[in-house]
Amino acid sequence: MGVVFSVCLLSGCDSSSSTKTPATDKSGVAPEAGAASGPANPAKLTKVSLLLNWYPEAEHGGFYAAKVHGIFEKYGLDVEIQPGGKTTVVPQTLILGRVQFGVANADDVLVARNQDIPLVALMAPIQQGPRCIMVRADSGIKSFQEFKNLTFQVDSTRPYAPFLRSKGLLDDSVKLAPYFGSVAQLVAGPGYAAQGYTFSEPFMAKQQGVEVTQLMMSDIGYNPYASLLVTTETYLKDHQDTCRNMVKASVEGWQKYLTDPAASNEIILKNNKQGLELDALVYGVEALKPLCMVNGELEGVGQMTHDRWVDLSDTLVDLKLIDRAKVNVDASFNKDLLK
Repeated sequence: MGVVFSVCLLSGCDSSSSTKTPATDKSGVAPEAGAASGPANPAKLTKVSLLLNWYPEAEHGGFYAAKVHGIFEKYGLDVEIQPGGKTTVVPQTLILGRVQFGVANADDVLVARNQDIPLVALMAPIQQGPRCIMVRADSGIKSFQEFKNLTFQVDSTRPYAPFLRSKGLLDDSVKLAPYFGSVAQLVAGPGYAAQGYTFSEPFMAKQQGVEVTQLMMSDIGYNPYASLLVTTETYLKDHQDTCRNMVKASVEGWQKYLTDPAASNEIILKNNKQGLELDALVYGVEALKPLCMVNGELEGVGQMTHDRWVDLSDTLVDLKLIDRAKVNVDASFNKDLLK
């Protein structure tokens, strides 16, 4: 992440609860009529907060679906979804105890742990890394080996930037420029490339009349899990039942979103203050489906493997972004709650 965080004690307890009413909560979501039945005592729900790592978009759809369709309530949870943004720092907010859960990518987890912020990944809705580098189709570039003589808009603090350099794919002909979440310069004229997610920014460019070629980072070996549900080691240790219920509800929410996204997309639009349009969400969920499947099935949503985490940690060590002495792959993720 490029930021060193201070470590504080996490506070909070499972005993906090609230009485649900039909009114919307801070996330702007009211349970859908006919939603999943509530817990045995629906008046008592464990209240927790989930902090997103970006403005609400399709990459968060499953969490909104769990809210919209009453799935969180089914598992005894009252979840406040807090939108993120350009300045959101999920690891720091978690370790300060301001929220109980967050959304982060696998490389974020390992980098945070290297900075003594003991995050733990609980489930991985997006299996195949969605990170792409966009070039204009009219540039003729079709591979990373042809990635030359461009101004590349990228967050240079993110691990995939040094990864590209380590592979010899960012030579001196490529000028790095900041990326501010807009495809405007890419659209304005030739000579630009930009980072993006395959289910988002390419559609934004197409809406503005520019076709792009997507160069997938996963194709060259950089493939971290994305949109992970994360918490801290302390919270997981002290609140096993809440974490287990959060995982189960999130898995069901993602399965629901990927098969029936309409109601969730309405709420995402209401919570996104950046001009997101429905067409972008419709495109996004269809592009997400193959990225979320395990062996072609949605039943595997959320799964993680030890080998994937080892491969990623080895990559980050090789890039000198984390210290091998601080790597503890087994503590970085927990797949027991998925059972």
